[in-house]
Amino acid sequence: MLILTTRRTRPDPAVIKQALAVLMAGGVVAYPTDTAYGLAVDATNEEAIGKLFIMKHRPQKPLPVLVSGARMAAQYATIDAVAKPFLKQYWPGAVTFILPSKKVLPIALTLHFTGVGLRHADQPVAQALVRGLNKPITSTSANISGKGVFYSGQEVARHFEQQPMQPDLIIDVGDIPEEPPSTIVDLTSQPPKVFRQGSVQVTIGGKAKSRKR
Repeated sequence: MLILTTRRTRPDPAVIKQALAVLMAGGVVAYPTDTAYGLAVDATNEEAIGKLFIMKHRPQKPLPVLVSGARMAAQYATIDAVAKPFLKQYWPGAVTFILPSKKVLPIALTLHFTGVGLRHADQPVAQALVRGLNKPITSTSANISGKGVFYSGQEVARHFEQQPMQPDLIIDVGDIPEEPPSTIVDLTSQPPKVFRQGSVQVTIGGKAKSRKR
């Protein structure tokens, strides 16, 4: 379990390059998101996704993913006239949208669900990983399922140090602000439904009210 430190707002390109090499090799990277530390694998790599489920002891539930924006999202999900204004208003930010899946991502990630959860994170390290890989990455909390949420790389390291499976690399930017999880909005239902209110308040047909920053 290698730990590399960098700045939260201006990540070191050498650190990002090393993390991308891990992701391209099918490895697992712990990294900061705009809500907490998460675990990334290449979301198109079925073997890496399986490794992530085992590492987290996670029940078989779909995994959300990070994309670089609406253009990348459109490769994996259908973005219709209803969805477009939501993405424009709330991205980048801590809002995960469930969109109709185009069924090109591995079944291990979507588990035969018709929708896929996508988010464009407002966090420089997360953005750099997605852009550098040019593929979506997973965005699941960096923990054993049900064992709490962590806001520093050192907390993640201590959490996994006794585990048989560990992240290959931790990108440690120090402590990040403790925020609620991302808001989840289901755009596969009509009308759209707020599944979970998180750090960004989403009102269907209304304006965003952020509890962040």
